[in-house]
Amino acid sequence: MRIIYISKNNYHIDIIRNNLQQLSEQDSIAFFYSYDEAEYFINNYVVKKQIQLDLIITENNIQNQRAIDFFQRITCDKRRFFSNGDFNFCSIPIVLIVDEGENKSAFSYYGFSDVIQNIGHNRLHLFIPELKSCVISWRKKVLDELDNLGIKFNSGKIDYSYILSRDKKRNVETIVLSENFKLFPRKLSYDWLNFNEREIEMAIDKYVKELKRANRLNKKKDEKRFHKIFNEYPFFIKRDNYSKHWYEPRLYYEENNYFEPDYTLLPNFNQRTELSILEVKLPNEGFIKKTKFHPKPYSAMLDHIFQVNDYKEYLESEEYQDMIKKAFGFVPAKLEYNILMGRIDDKNDSLKVLNKRLKEMNATDINFVTYDELLDYQVKYLERMKFLSIV
Repeated sequence: MRIIYISKNNYHIDIIRNNLQQLSEQDSIAFFYSYDEAEYFINNYVVKKQIQLDLIITENNIQNQRAIDFFQRITCDKRRFFSNGDFNFCSIPIVLIVDEGENKSAFSYYGFSDVIQNIGHNRLHLFIPELKSCVISWRKKVLDELDNLGIKFNSGKIDYSYILSRDKKRNVETIVLSENFKLFPRKLSYDWLNFNEREIEMAIDKYVKELKRANRLNKKKDEKRFHKIFNEYPFFIKRDNYSKHWYEPRLYYEENNYFEPDYTLLPNFNQRTELSILEVKLPNEGFIKKTKFHPKPYSAMLDHIFQVNDYKEYLESEEYQDMIKKAFGFVPAKLEYNILMGRIDDKNDSLKVLNKRLKEMNATDINFVTYDELLDYQVKYLERMKFLSIV
């Protein structure tokens, strides 16, 4: 789930992320510290680029401005839409957090989806039921309006066959679905509308079996077996954190020579990166040699670091900007580099030495994700989808 959170300051970001983890992956929360910043993002990204959004949470009284005024500005235009032109922006759930001592009932008539009291950022999780209710209510309105248009939602699946029918319902009033959608109906791309619990469980099962096989056989150069899983079930690496991915994009540095990172992912609206590189290695690879004196990384791990550093040098060079734009459609200003390898116990046992060696090699900007951590991300993604299910 994608959330905009407007806060008085940036002191409590990690606390807020942790308190909202039942609803959203950490990097799927965009933080702003003024109503003007949030409004700029809404106008120039959510609306202009038609990206997806599920919820806005805003604190009250920021920089001597009121949340009421912000709310009225962003919802006054009933013709604005978002998410591929499918939904009216004025319908988006917006939750107000009022200051301690303010009477929350005084704000109940302004149109907020809910008004809650600020009882401390570390207790924000106590309002998860209220936040969930706002999102579920909005999603039910989507289904109700689809039903009014003749599009049925049966057993968790949407029947779009009416789109091809000549008997389309016309002049049906909608609050959430846009006029644009009614004129040109198409499949809605939100994960919650296409959620297939069984498919995600199958992907997890295949991943775990492949993980056990890799550890048992200890084969080298067997990464393509994991590529096959990720290509069959792209949500495994995307989850609700990324909107798009490229598999082995060719980044030419000479006419017939190119780099080919395994996966390049486009975040929803992660403020820390505009593009994320994921290089897939093997789960049976170690991080640090278990030597008593001068422990150092395994040679294979050094090869992986040098490989990703080559990507980094290329992607952050002005020389290849035309090639980068051709591959991804834009030139990212901020990039993130990840290597998927190894197991969590080995990583934790080696963490102190690993961080030291990475610092010595000037490679601290490379994030090592273990196969156990990726599995945990996926399990939590499934739990969030179930938690927010409307079926």
